[in-house]
Amino acid sequence: MTDLAAEGRACVFCGTVGNLTKEHVFGAWIGRLGLDSTPAQHRTGFLNRLGRDLGVSAPYTRTVRDVCATCNNGWMGDVEATAQQVLTPFILGEPGTLPLDRQGAVAMWAQKTALTAMLLSREADRDDGYGLPASEYRALYEERGTAQPLPASSLWIGRYVGTRQSLTWVTPFVVQLNGLPEPTLPHGYIETIAVGALVVQGVRFTSPAMDLELMTRQGMPRLWPPNAPIGWPAGSDISDDDLLGFVAGKDLLVLNDGVRIVPWGPAANLPESVEVGDTIRLPALCGKHAVYYPRTLALEGLRGRSHAFMTTCACGEAYLVHTERDGAHVRMSGPAEAIAKAYEDLPGEEFIIEGAAGEFICKRLNAAPK
Repeated sequence: MTDLAAEGRACVFCGTVGNLTKEHVFGAWIGRLGLDSTPAQHRTGFLNRLGRDLGVSAPYTRTVRDVCATCNNGWMGDVEATAQQVLTPFILGEPGTLPLDRQGAVAMWAQKTALTAMLLSREADRDDGYGLPASEYRALYEERGTAQPLPASSLWIGRYVGTRQSLTWVTPFVVQLNGLPEPTLPHGYIETIAVGALVVQGVRFTSPAMDLELMTRQGMPRLWPPNAPIGWPAGSDISDDDLLGFVAGKDLLVLNDGVRIVPWGPAANLPESVEVGDTIRLPALCGKHAVYYPRTLALEGLRGRSHAFMTTCACGEAYLVHTERDGAHVRMSGPAEAIAKAYEDLPGEEFIIEGAAGEFICKRLNAAPK
């Protein structure tokens, strides 16, 4: 049946006009593996905001209608078939080996999944610069016969032990050289795919001249470029506590002296916090409100004492915040009950700070270094 709304639109991959079909962000086969299927909240949008609320729905059912039937049922279907055969045990948490000759197809699957997920955002947002260049979709289409990812790409595979049912996260980055200002455009993007117990992270340099040799802090095996069969799991696990730093690329290590990869500022940075009396005003992720915490915690953070607290903005969204040497970081956001449980599960001594606004409850996560 033809989708009237899709008539006249072009496939994002091959450019064919019309006859667009539904393409799952995560292949429909994942929904049949017996993973947790509890309906959950879904969001999409800018990295430094809560994003657009997509509502509550069963996981692994999100689709986009930007792909033609030929791509959907052809090369994309072949990539999904290989991923299903090779990755099913890993998604279910079962140890195994990823053969050398399948690693390119798995890396291509990860890039395809990340690119498809970015199509969930509104077209107006993409017109304003959110998302990936149209050239990336076309370039992956041109690679369809190779069963491998885009050039100037590196990918790693590991184990996720957190509570999210699935996620796709794309972070634009820049290569930071000592003494040079941040460029106005990103040099590439970091893509992170997590489903079940599997996590795949990749780096794609859209400025090929910036292609660098990288590794992950967790020692995750390199999926691409391939060099040997991969025994899974290997390297340190990724937990919910690690997740936000991980998807932002903070665990990527550059093996070139004097060079770092950092999130592109306009995409990843919130407006700076400011002092208001004896409190710090922290912009909320909704982009409309702010939350406050005692200035004392910011000073403690500078001394190496990290703290955690739970707070809620005027939208009703709850946040779990850690204060550290470089400021306050939102570690989790979501319903108040879930954030309260995450706070309660944190180790550390709880205490109360008295201030002009009343009592403020927080936990000390570590002692100051000696």
